[in-house]
Amino acid sequence: MAHGEAAPTATLRRKVQELNALIEVNARITSHLGLEPLLQIVVDAARDLIGADMGGLLVLDPDQADRYEFFKVSGWPGPAGFPEGRGIFALPHKTGRPLRVQTIRQHPASVGTPSGHPPVEAFLAVPLAMRDRMLGSLFLAHRPGGPVFTQEDEDLLMAFSVQAAIAIENARLYTKAEELAVLQERARISQRLHDSVSQIFFAVGIEVDRALRPPTRDPQALAESLRRIRDLVAQGAGQVRATIFSLSDDATLSRPASDALADWVQRFEEESGIKTSFATRGSLDLMPKRLATCVHKIVTEALNNVRRHSGSPVAFVSVSFDGELLSVTVQDAGCGISDTALAEVASPTSHYGLHSIATLVQEVRGTLAIFRNDEGGTTLRAQIARVPSS
Repeated sequence: MAHGEAAPTATLRRKVQELNALIEVNARITSHLGLEPLLQIVVDAARDLIGADMGGLLVLDPDQADRYEFFKVSGWPGPAGFPEGRGIFALPHKTGRPLRVQTIRQHPASVGTPSGHPPVEAFLAVPLAMRDRMLGSLFLAHRPGGPVFTQEDEDLLMAFSVQAAIAIENARLYTKAEELAVLQERARISQRLHDSVSQIFFAVGIEVDRALRPPTRDPQALAESLRRIRDLVAQGAGQVRATIFSLSDDATLSRPASDALADWVQRFEEESGIKTSFATRGSLDLMPKRLATCVHKIVTEALNNVRRHSGSPVAFVSVSFDGELLSVTVQDAGCGISDTALAEVASPTSHYGLHSIATLVQEVRGTLAIFRNDEGGTTLRAQIARVPSS
C-alpha cells in the first residue's frame, strides 16, 4: 500500500514543481513591455523550463501572415537570416497543433538544416496563438544523443505558450499605445503653436502691409510700425521658446516625480519672470508612472496658460497624493479667466491648453474645475483617483 501511494505523491510533487516553474517564468515575461527584448526572454525561459539544449521563436508579421517579423534563438549562435518556412519549424503555426518528434531528420516535412546550424535530433514545437489568431511558433531541440521530449514536456510548453502569447500581444498593444501617444503629442504641439504663434504672425503680416504702403505716412508713423513688428516678433520668439521648453521635459518623468516637478517649476519661474511657489503633500514619488505623467502635463499646461493669458505676477502650484487620490491645484492673481475661455474648454478655438488638460483629466476619469477667484485671478483644480501604473 505504501508503494502504491508513492507514485501519486511523486506525480503531485512534479505537478507542483511545474506549476511553480510556470509562475516564476510568467513573472519574468510579464514584467517586460518592450517587444523585442520580451521575445528573447520568452525563448530563453522556455528552454530553461523544459531543459532543452536549444530553442527558437518565430513571430509572424501581423500585417503579412506569410512573412516573419522576428526570429529569436537560445542556446546557439544567432542565425544569418530568417527561416524560409519550408521545414518543420513552421508547422505549428501553419497547422495550429504541437509537434513532437524523436529524430527530426526522419520527419517527412524535414528539409535539413542550413549551413552553420547546430545538429538537431529530438524536436518539440508548439503554436503561439491569441484566441483564433496565430502569432508564430515556439520550438525546442536536443542535440544528437540527448533525451527525447515527453508528453509532459509538450503539455508544459503548451501551458507556457499561452502565457507567452498574452505577453507578446500586450507588448504589441503597448507599442501601439506609445505610437498613438506620439501622434497625440504632435497634435498637441500643433494646437499650441496655432494658439500662441499663428495669431502673432498674422499681426506681423498686417503691420508689414502697412509699412509697405505708398509713403503717404510720415517717418514717425513708419518707425512706430517697425517697432510694433519688432515687438511682435520678439513675442512670437518667446512663445516658441516657451513651447519648446514645456515639450522637452519627457525625460524628467524618469526621475522622482517631486524632484522633476520642483525643477520644472523653478525653470518656469526663471523663464517667465513669474514668481511661482510649489507645495507638495504626501508621497508623490510613489505615484504610478501614468499618474506622474498626468501631473506633469497638467502643471505645465496650466502654468503656460498663466504665462500667456493671466498677466499675473505670481502663481501657486500645489500637488498632493495620499496613495489613492491625486489633487493638483494651480492658482494665479491675474485678470481672471473670461467666460469665452471657460466655454472653450470643451470645444476650443483658441484656448487649446485648457482643452488639453480637460481631455487628459477626462481620459483618466478625473474631475476638473476652473473658476475665477473672488479676490481676482483664476484657480484650476484637478482630482484623479489612482490609475494603473502602465
